This record gives sequence, C-alpha cells and structure tokens, in this order.
Amino acid sequence: MKYVDHLLELTKHFTEGIEEETSVASLAGILNCSERHVKTVVNVLHSEGAIKWVTQKGRGKKPKITIQFTSDEILLNQTKGMVRAGRYQDAFLLVDSMAEHGKKKFQQWFAHDLGLAQQTENDRDLDILRYPFYETRLVMDPMKIISRHDGHMVQQLFDRLVEYDAATNELKPGIAHHWETKDGKQWTFYLHKGITFHHGRECTSSDVKLTFDRLMDETGLFANIEKVDTYSPAIAHFVLKEVDFLFPRMLAGVKASIVPIEMVSENPEKFKMFPVGSGPFQLTQNDENIIRLEVNHSYFSTRPWLDEIHIIKTPSDYEEKATHPFVLNAPDATWKQVRRMEDGASYIMFNCLKEVPFQQEALRREIYTRLRPEEIRNEGLDNEVAAVSFLSSRSENAKLNKVSGKVRYEGPPLQIAAQQIRPGANHEKAAKHLQTELLKMGIESTVDVVDVHQIVSDESMATYDLFVGGIALGEDRLLSLLTALQSNELVIYSCLNEQMKGFVDKKIREIRSAQAESARWEMYFEIEAFLKSNYAIFFCNHRFHTVYEPKENPYVSIELDSNGRVDYRKVWRK
Repeated sequence: MKYVDHLLELTKHFTEGIEEETSVASLAGILNCSERHVKTVVNVLHSEGAIKWVTQKGRGKKPKITIQFTSDEILLNQTKGMVRAGRYQDAFLLVDSMAEHGKKKFQQWFAHDLGLAQQTENDRDLDILRYPFYETRLVMDPMKIISRHDGHMVQQLFDRLVEYDAATNELKPGIAHHWETKDGKQWTFYLHKGITFHHGRECTSSDVKLTFDRLMDETGLFANIEKVDTYSPAIAHFVLKEVDFLFPRMLAGVKASIVPIEMVSENPEKFKMFPVGSGPFQLTQNDENIIRLEVNHSYFSTRPWLDEIHIIKTPSDYEEKATHPFVLNAPDATWKQVRRMEDGASYIMFNCLKEVPFQQEALRREIYTRLRPEEIRNEGLDNEVAAVSFLSSRSENAKLNKVSGKVRYEGPPLQIAAQQIRPGANHEKAAKHLQTELLKMGIESTVDVVDVHQIVSDESMATYDLFVGGIALGEDRLLSLLTALQSNELVIYSCLNEQMKGFVDKKIREIRSAQAESARWEMYFEIEAFLKSNYAIFFCNHRFHTVYEPKENPYVSIELDSNGRVDYRKVWRK
C-alpha cells in the first residue's frame, strides 16, 4: 500500500468507520505537504480502499473522509507485505510498535504461514518447509560446530565417507561406496566418482586427505591417524597408529564431513556462515532475515523430496506462540505428540586435578552422595528426567541418592563453572541449583558462566572446583561417548587425575580393538561405573524433545533425529 505513513497519520485525527467533514487545506496541515499532493494521496488511498473520500459540489460544501481501518489493521497489512517480501526483521520491528491485540493477530497469521506447503514458481510446484528459529548464530563449518543445531545443519549440507544407520547399527555408503581392512590398522576407502561440491568441483581423495589433515592439525580429533594417502582420485588410504575396528564409524560423525579445503582457506570465518558442501541441500541465503536451503539437483544419492527449507530468524518470544507442525506446543487436541528422550545428559564434574579440595576422595564422596538429580534441573519438570548414565535407557527405575545433612568442609567457597555454548544456551540454572544444594550441606559457593571454548583452559582448570555441563549423543551413541570421554573440548577428561585417565585410555583402546558390539558396550559401562565409584562425575538429567503433528497429516517422516530436529532429508508427502 502506498502512502502508509500518511494513512497512519490520518488515523490519529479521524476515527475509523466514521464519516467526517474536512478540507484539503486541513489535510495539508495534518500531512505536512502541499494541497496538490494531498489530492494525490487521498485519491490513491481511496482507490486502494484504505479511505472513503467523497467530494461534494456546491459552494461551502466540504469533502468527507472515512478511515476504513484502525492503525493496527494498517500496520498488520504492512507487516504482512514485509513478510511476503522476505523482510522479516522489518516486520518484527513494526509488530513491536503495535498494541497487544495487533501483535496477537500478526502472530496468528504468521503461524498459519509456516509449516509445509506447496508453492508455484516459474511453472514449477515446489514443496517448501518454513519454520521459525530462535537461535540463529549457527556455525556450519563441520570442524567448528558447537551445538546440536549446528550439527543438524551440517548433516544436511555435507556428506561423509560413510553414514551410520542407528536402526541397524550398520554403516552405509556415503562418499565412499566400499571400504576394507586386513588388520584394523590400515583402512582403504573407495570413492564414488562424479560427486560434486555445491560450487561445481568434483570431490576426490585429495579432499578426504586435506579434510582429515585439517582436523588433525587444528583439533585433538582423529589422533589415532598416522597419515592419509591418496592412491588415486577415487582411493583414500588411512594408516592408524593403533588397531581400531570402530574407525569407519568415526568417519560417519558430522565433524568428519568432507569439505573443499580451498573454500575454507579462502575465508574461514565466511565458511562458518556460508559453507560449501556436497550434501543433499545447499545454502543459498543466510542474512538477518532467513537461512534458505535449496535441494541439490546434482546430488549423487537419493534426492530429498523437499525442494526448499526456509528457516526464519524470529524473535525468541515467538517460540511459545507459533502453532505449526514443528513447534513445542500443540494447537489443539487433534494433533499428536512426537516425543523422544535425548541420549546424553547434563552432568557435574569434580575437578580431581586441582590441588584442593577434590583430590580428597572423601570430600567428593560426601558431596556426591548428597546430590539429587531432580534438584539440579536446567530446564523444567516436564522436559527433564533424572539420569544415572549418559544412556537414557539405563536411567529407567534408577535408584537415586537419599543421603542428606551437612558436610564437614572448612575451606574457601567452592567455585562452580557453568558451561555456555552461546548467550542464553548454558547450564547456569543447573549450576545455581547446585549452589543451593551445596548451601544445604553447609558449603558456600560461587557460580560463573564460562564459554565452552574457555572452559578447559589452564586458567579454568586452576580456578574451578566443579563444572556443570552436558552432552547430546549422535546417532552412533558409542562413538559419541568415546569421543566425549577423551575430548580436549569437554571438561570430562580434563577433570580426571592421572590414574583415572589411565583407566579410561586403557578401556577405550580395548573397546576399539574389540569386534563384538556387546563386548564394547560392557567395557564402556565399566568406564561409567569406574568414574562414578571414584566420585568424579555425577549425572544430572536427560532432556526430552517434543514436537506435534496433525493426526491426518499427509507428510511422512516428521520425526525427531538425535539432535531433536526434523531430518529434512526424510520428509515426504503422500
């Protein structure tokens, strides 16, 4: 609508729906423009139906004006136009200026515009998923991902040598169509020919080598790799330092996604925001308004059914008010709940390396046995359940601590660090609940929120006595756990004393040398039992993820993956 600002000014002087006499000269004063321009404005607004403008012939007869909309209705139409033009942030900013009734109307309209829908563009029917996202500072460089949301996006944009199928506990071909080993120490991967990155260059064994060289040079991951050789553009050969029959499964992790190294080297910071992969979707837009993914028409494997995904960067207060198939609230009783408990857990680590106080096992035990998971929640009663392991299945019917009372401790206040992934995404609430529980024991403490990149620094390890954090496991739970236990990016390994680290390292070597999955899990549970019996780690809670979908839903595979997100690659319409 043209002249919206002029129309809004008129609503301040005339009542909606009531015909009132006025004059061109009077309107020129209201609108602060010439009488000639007033005539243009009122004629345009009249033709658009925004006002009713009636002129009368005869001396002394004044024109009459009727405003057809309230100011909120005008603003609502303006915000709708902004949304349709993709100017989401401008729309949200304008909504903030509206009265509560107008805000509610916009939110209802906006929610109706979300979800799965068909749209015709250039004579093509496109199936598009639109949904709001409230945590939009995504890191999409596979090596640098931090959160489950980062990992979910990387999964859509990149490919890995192999893919892990959690339902069958088997590996499936990815970029590699075949792999083999004779001794568990040397592994050969044979690559599909003709796979191209989104910028058009073919993916070869050189990309595999350079990807893993980068991972080994810049992170502590894949420390068991001695070297990567390229026998031909389609053959990559890994030489390991030690036998590892789990090695191919490690290559299915999202951080092992294959990248075109020249695109990373050109601008590493840009690559985090505008990545180039070879996956089923490619990123075509990432600005203040939207993250747009489009299907990769040259994808070498099964093409996704969805054509586009529009991830709208939305103010956080919309999270509880949206009503479409991918939100946390059911619109009404006709929608069914899809709910899944997350494998992984929040935890408290006792810093067993710091000289005082937790090198003393007795003090760790006294505090440990008085902690109760249900009192150390980070979210809420409906979204968390007490944990005794990183695996949710082992926490069912678990026996929890019942010891209470004071602890004899005469040292300085304990210092607690709460892990933070990004502002607003942290374990501060759980850390403060821990502080309350310590006070019940007669122990004073302080809480600091510490960035995940700094939490294992020498300074942090020398400062903090207790660390509150958490992990979410990937589809391959065992590999996720082994990686977490030895990661130099998490506090678990860093908090262990040398005897504990020696036990963990020895058990993990045995796990990687074993070929039976049942034996591997038995040895892993020995690690958890050891750390618990030494009062090094206290498990707090598992999280639930919940979405809703209509019972009469034509769309299939709307289900949560290990990240608590819907896997775009699997959605299709009947």
